[in-house]
Parts: sequence; structure tokens; C-alpha cells
Amino acid sequence: MQRIATFLFILFLAALTGGCATTTHPAPVRDARATPPQKQPSPAVIVPTPVASTPKTETAVAETTPRVASAAPTLAEKAAAGKPDAMIPHIGLLLPLNAPPFRQPAEAVKQGVLAAAKAQPDMPTVRVYPTTDQVANILAMYQQAIEGGARVIIGPLTKNAVTALAESDISAVPTLALSVPVNEVASPNLYLFGLSLEAETRQVAQLAASEGRNAVLIVTASNALGKHLQAAFGEEWQRLGGKIVGQLSFTPNTDLNALHDKLEKLQPESIFIAANAQEARLVRPYLSAMIPTYATSLTFGGQSDVLKNIDLTGVRFLDMPWMLQPDHPAVMIYPRSEKPLVIDSERLYAMGIDAYRLAQLFFRGEMPSRGVVLDGVTGQISLSGGRQFTRELTAAEFQADVVVVLDNAKP
Repeated sequence: MQRIATFLFILFLAALTGGCATTTHPAPVRDARATPPQKQPSPAVIVPTPVASTPKTETAVAETTPRVASAAPTLAEKAAAGKPDAMIPHIGLLLPLNAPPFRQPAEAVKQGVLAAAKAQPDMPTVRVYPTTDQVANILAMYQQAIEGGARVIIGPLTKNAVTALAESDISAVPTLALSVPVNEVASPNLYLFGLSLEAETRQVAQLAASEGRNAVLIVTASNALGKHLQAAFGEEWQRLGGKIVGQLSFTPNTDLNALHDKLEKLQPESIFIAANAQEARLVRPYLSAMIPTYATSLTFGGQSDVLKNIDLTGVRFLDMPWMLQPDHPAVMIYPRSEKPLVIDSERLYAMGIDAYRLAQLFFRGEMPSRGVVLDGVTGQISLSGGRQFTRELTAAEFQADVVVVLDNAKP
């Protein structure tokens, strides 16, 4: 199952940044004061669901009908008094729900957005615009959303779709894209927000540097994902003025005792493991426990891997508050998915929550300025240059069978 999860994650990562298999919840955090979220009042929000697609010009375009509606009018409905239902100002959610390869991640994002909408009464209406993975369909649905009254749009989700939208220059309303386009964003209405593994890896390098590390050894799983992490970390480490003393790769068939001997000769001050959870657990026992070791959130498999995490004792990593801090003020407000999610979907669900919260700012006309914008469930969110939102993640460390948040550690 771990191999299937890794394969799906790599496939999804390639689409989002160019994926799982185990049901998980956040791991136990020492001294956590988790309190179950209180039941929220019924929201004044319409949450539509798509019906069968109908052809429009050369592209199949899906229509939406209300699925949940409260008795009280929403803010958007009050502002649109007398307008047809289809023209009520709303937040449009543009996701590849009709594209089989991306349906599962798109559904997780959708659930997060709707959960955030339902948790906050008297907030903007949300309408779902499902797309395929075809550019013509995505652009047609985007235009339909605007014509139907969307004042803000969340999406698209994949790198190719965001690139197509950026190049089309049709973004007429504030649009929160959930990936990064290939080229620089040209439209003043297009903002970028997502779960960038590359950005996270750079933050891991910054964390190690902030803790006084200099000479690092990169230990890499010999596959596409490992090499991607290695490249991102190495580039940032050198930008920070750090030294790379060596790069060792491994596979399940590698003689790890020999790898240990090579490590001893290199004598690094720190180690970065470029691997997923299963691979990191395989190689970690052959690395010196006395050398500070770092990794990404991919090494964290969640609560179901508590006993397995013992093999990772001493490894420091970064992840979002949603996964590490159940007592975080923002995290406590929002409900978890009714059905347990695999860990990658859990993070996408959290991204949906913060995407809706950012979209509210645009809907109200509160255009974010540079600097900290939101204390989010996915991290401390700031707006940087190029209309891109970045996330400052939470530092944590594996300690025996628990994960401990490092309050004073900052990337």
C-alpha cells in the first residue's frame, strides 16, 4: 500500500507542481490541549452540486443546482435581491471533479472549502464548477462562473490548468489559483496559493541553517521524488551559504551498512533525508543518531504510523498546524472530514479551508497587502511578490512514539 501511495503522490505532485493509501489523523502531540470543535450554527450558504453536463459551443459545460440552503438569506443574496438565483454574487469553486486522475484530490479540496463555508454563517455563497482536465473545458467553465455571478474564483487546481488560465488572460475577477503556472503570472487578478513541496523543502533548509548547521549530507531515495527534494534542498542550502559535503542515494536493495560507512568518512554536521516515510524509516537506523537530521512532511505518516515513527526518532521536519496542532486557534474552529481521509487528502482538505478564508477577503473587497495575511490551518500565510501566498510551516520532531512541536524553531 505504501508503494501505491507513493506512486499516486508522485503522479499528483507532477500535475500540481510540473498524489494516499493509509487512513490517518494527526499524530499525538505532547502536551496538546485538543478540544473537539463545537457544533457550529447552520450556515447561511448555498452549496451547489453539479448535475449532468450539457454542451455549450464546443465544450461540455456543467450546470449547478442548490443542494443545501438555509432559511435565512446570505449576505450575497441580500446584495442580489431581485436577481435570478443563477446571478447571485458568489465564490466560484473550479475543480477537476470530472477528471478521473484528479478527482480524489479535487474532492478533498472541495470538502475543505465547503466545511469552511458551513462553519462560518452568513458568509458568501459557494458554487461548484466541475471541470475535466481539458484546457478548453476549464476556460469555458471559468467564463461560465463569471457570467453566472462569481465575484471570486478558487481554482484551477493543476499546474497545466493554472498555466492555461494565466496565458489566456481572461481572469476578470480575483482568482485564487491552487498551483503555480509554468511562466510568470501576467494577470493582476490571478493570485497563487497551494501546497508547494519545493517551497516546503526550502523552508527545511532554512530551519537547519537557523539552527547553526553548515556542512550537510543529503541522503536521497533513488527515485523521481527523492531527486526533486534533493535538488530543492541543495539549491536553497547553497543560496544560504551552506556546504554540501556529499550526496548518497539508496534503494530498497542498497547495502545500508556500506552507506553508513561512507557517512562516517564524510563527517557531516547535519543530514537531510530526501525521501518519503517508508524510505526514511528504512535508511534512518543506518544514519548517526548523534547528527542533527532533517526531512520534509513526507516522512510523517500520521497517527497510524506511531510505532513505525520510532525509527525516525530525532528527525526534525515541517508540517501544517492542521496536522500537528489540534489546539491551534484556527484549527479548532473547523470540523474534520466526516469520513477519514488519507494523509495527502487531509492536507488538501486543510488547503481548501484556507482557500475559502482567503477568498472571503477578496469577496469583501479587502485586497490583501504584502506581509502576514492569515493565521491559517496550513500555516502562517503571507502575500509575497508576484501575487503569491506563501506558508510558514510548524517545526516538529519525532521523539519515540510521539511528535513534539518545536515552539521556538523557526525556518
